[in-house]
Amino acid sequence: MTLGLSILGLFSALLALAVLFPPDEPAWFGFGVLAAALFSLGAAFSRPHLRTAAPWAVGAALCIWGLVGLGTRDVSAWIGWATLVFGLAYLGLGSLHFLQRVVPTGRLPRFLRPVA
Repeated sequence: MTLGLSILGLFSALLALAVLFPPDEPAWFGFGVLAAALFSLGAAFSRPHLRTAAPWAVGAALCIWGLVGLGTRDVSAWIGWATLVFGLAYLGLGSLHFLQRVVPTGRLPRFLRPVA
């Protein structure tokens, strides 16, 4: 979970920088993506409860932020879609983590079983 949150957080920070540096893109969108990325990076090394809730919160925020960016037509289409894809990736990470915690270990597929 820590590794997945850190990797997604770093790529989200790179996406935020791609939005912030071109002068024709709105800064409000880049700062929103950067805030979500920094929250994800901070949550990756936090207590278990925050680490469990972070993918759901960041995923929902990035999905909504991407849809807002696509709806206002201020943001380039690739940036809006990339933000939406990152939001869905966070939600996927959250659901895999949820399955790993809720479903008994014997019923999980091999790739979701805890390494011990």
